[in-house]
Amino acid sequence: MIAPSILNINNLNLKDDIATAAENGITRFHIDIMDGHFVPNLSFGPQLVSDFKAEFPDLEAEVHLMSNNPDVLVPEFAKTKADLILLHYEAMTEDKLNHWIDFLHSNGIKAGIVLNPDTPVSILEKFQAKIDQVLMMTVYPGFGGQKFISGSCERIKEANELLAGRVPIEVDGGINDKTAQLAKEAGANIFVAGSYLFCQKSIQVQIEKLEKAVEE
Repeated sequence: MIAPSILNINNLNLKDDIATAAENGITRFHIDIMDGHFVPNLSFGPQLVSDFKAEFPDLEAEVHLMSNNPDVLVPEFAKTKADLILLHYEAMTEDKLNHWIDFLHSNGIKAGIVLNPDTPVSILEKFQAKIDQVLMMTVYPGFGGQKFISGSCERIKEANELLAGRVPIEVDGGINDKTAQLAKEAGANIFVAGSYLFCQKSIQVQIEKLEKAVEE
């Protein structure tokens, strides 16, 4: 599955570019939420997610929450009708992480864990029974357009072996037709791409190239 990141879309073209991607078979979109504190950048707020779901009710919205202020932001994003919210392991204590995973599930929202490139993959063993997805960062979070970090495939393979197919593995960062194929071979099955899809001449052509790279 391809889950385009809307971070690299020109804000004035958001609706049109999302619609174009959806017309070409995309059913899920990745929405990066950056608070300027956990990562040195700012992006969208809860209203954008609510607007997305109101305008495109048949599309899935997965929220990648890059914030170490979950007490404020998780409840706010839970109100947006997001389908899945991904929480960074590095942003809170394990007790807090367990609490917010349970909170999301109690509100009918899927919950996932995000691991930064330096975080041991082995921590997934503690959470695998209660999460709906894992997001493996293949760049350091905060900015789009970065290069895929060498060594990421070994981490994806480790996660795939640990999870044994029980939890989907998503990859985010530097994803293009070449790196997506490498990540797929390592065990990933959901691919986040932003600049590769939305900063080229044709969204349709880029989606087709990426789909071809990750097709079974």
